[in-house]
Amino acid sequence: MNPELDDLRLAVDAADAALMDAMAQRLAAVRAIAEWKRAHAVGVVDRAREDALRARWTERAVAAGVPAPMAAAVLGAVLDGCRAEVARLVDG
Repeated sequence: MNPELDDLRLAVDAADAALMDAMAQRLAAVRAIAEWKRAHAVGVVDRAREDALRARWTERAVAAGVPAPMAAAVLGAVLDGCRAEVARLVDG
């Protein structure tokens, strides 16, 4: 084993844990939105909101040194999962 490599891997593990915590926090907010949408008979998908979100992610990714295609792929997966959760909660 290499202690330096182990430390670097621990940093990756910590970042992964932070990502999971952030996704759980996001999903909780999305579930609250789904409840609001169900109560107000609002559609699941808001394309204008998603477009603005994509633009914001791209801007933040570039500023943080994250490749824009990587950020776009992650956001796409997040949005797909959140849309499915909202649809499940709104449509039953």
